[in-house]
Amino acid sequence: MEQLEERIVEVAISTGAADVGIADLTTVGAGDLIARQGGRWLAAFPRAVSFTYRLQDALVDPLPEAHQQTVPARLYDRHVYRGANDTLDDIAHAVAAELQGAGYKALPLPASMYIDEEDLLGPLPHKLPAHLAGLGWIGRSCLLITRRHGPRVRLGTVLTDAALSAGEPGKNFCGSCEDCVEACPAGAFTGRPFDPEEPVEERMDVRACRGYREGVKKQTGVMVCGVCVAVCPHGR
Repeated sequence: MEQLEERIVEVAISTGAADVGIADLTTVGAGDLIARQGGRWLAAFPRAVSFTYRLQDALVDPLPEAHQQTVPARLYDRHVYRGANDTLDDIAHAVAAELQGAGYKALPLPASMYIDEEDLLGPLPHKLPAHLAGLGWIGRSCLLITRRHGPRVRLGTVLTDAALSAGEPGKNFCGSCEDCVEACPAGAFTGRPFDPEEPVEERMDVRACRGYREGVKKQTGVMVCGVCVAVCPHGR
């Protein structure tokens, strides 16, 4: 199993991943959350391979002042929501093929796919396995914050029944910082620290975020913002 884990990391990194970790999805609450969003059949997988794709600083840095401008907004949309997602899907397929080739079940999840358009929910929140794998913690922005790159990452996940060695949940290093809360142009964040027992509504108004980005789309043609990504000290 150790050799398989090493191969998975090698495959993911060689395909474009910045960090790779293994999450134990049998921990208290994780299975129930996955079941609520994606169904019991997804929750039956005991492990997840989680990985990140590092965003380019040249795309992120201008966002606080430039996300309402057409060129920066469209470049961010093209490279982050499309290019990065394509790379994450390629990584997921490569990792899944490695696991399947070793005789295990593996389900690559799309980097971006909504099953609930109203609440913007996917089959599972990619940040859940990323946090459980130790790749980072959930910040006040409701984003995964990594030690090396802050929130300047996109996430991917492969579910598997392989008994891989799992990491430990990432420790929260936000402290008293509320830069993302104060900078959010939609006022979408309440400032409450992450609590796995609380619904996301306690920390973020998803509809306010979406409404603001819809307003940006009227100016630029794309629904982007990214201010919370740009201002996080861990990313800078």
